[in-house]
Amino acid sequence: MGEDSSSDLTVGGTIFVRSQNLEPKLSLKRLFLKFEGGNPTGTQKDRIARIIVKRAVKLGCRDIAVGTCGNFGASIAYFSGKMGLKPHIFIPSRYHTRTTEVIQRDNGVIHKVDGSYEDAVSVCSEVAEAHGWYNASPNTKEVSELSISAYAKISEEICSSLGFAPDAVSVPVGNGTTLSGIHQGFKLLLRKGYIDKLPILIASSTLGGNPIIKSFKECSHVIKDLKQEDIKETEINEPLVSWHAFDGQKALDALYETNGYATYASDTKMKEYARLLLWEEGLSVQPASAASLVAFSKYVREVHSPETYVAILTGRRPYYLKGHTYA
Repeated sequence: MGEDSSSDLTVGGTIFVRSQNLEPKLSLKRLFLKFEGGNPTGTQKDRIARIIVKRAVKLGCRDIAVGTCGNFGASIAYFSGKMGLKPHIFIPSRYHTRTTEVIQRDNGVIHKVDGSYEDAVSVCSEVAEAHGWYNASPNTKEVSELSISAYAKISEEICSSLGFAPDAVSVPVGNGTTLSGIHQGFKLLLRKGYIDKLPILIASSTLGGNPIIKSFKECSHVIKDLKQEDIKETEINEPLVSWHAFDGQKALDALYETNGYATYASDTKMKEYARLLLWEEGLSVQPASAASLVAFSKYVREVHSPETYVAILTGRRPYYLKGHTYA
């Protein structure tokens, strides 16, 4: 078993900056950006991958497996390499992701699975159990709890930077884990008396299909799976598209508890706002990350205009996407 060499790796403490250039374009009074692209592999997934890999090491595991659409697999492979584990990454064979190159660079073993992301998670879980590997997929209680706890740190960092709780926080959602963790973080800060309110949580996801958004828009307090045949995957929406959100109920509860808001973002709009972030703020983000800004642009038109907004930008644009424009 390799020695844990991750102590010198910075995870979290990511860029938090006011975006005065975007405020007038979005009709927002004060907009702050929390850019998770500053993490080692470029997404918020590093926050949970590091803690999950450390958990596997503590349990004496030598192999770790995860079902992923790409980013989480790259993160698990990266930290596994630092801590001496062999990573097995299960990815849907039809996905457009090129993170397989990054995963293989970190000695990750790629397993292609026929079907959807949810199928990859299911197959991964079966194989991991059969071989005694640690299952890092989001369909286990332990991984869900570790992930939500790790994402709660985002809320702490936001409030530490501002000195108070923002009025509204917008988060791109797929499985709902990031939003659930941010919600838990704010609730903990409120219980401890560090903040005096829970921010309004705003969820944005793809028109290609997400059960959290659909359930909220239908005023359902119970998460409802989508039909697999109704899902429409593209290279842009893959981080967000889902027919079964593993932490969807927690995310849906968070929206209702904070008098939240949910909306869809088209691929066109996500690319448009990713361009805006590049041109106006010099931040090169995955287009799916810009869904949080798409949501704000709709929220101020349809609901009202709080004073202080925070947009979570969940990942930077991968280095292998050449050029500086979003076609």
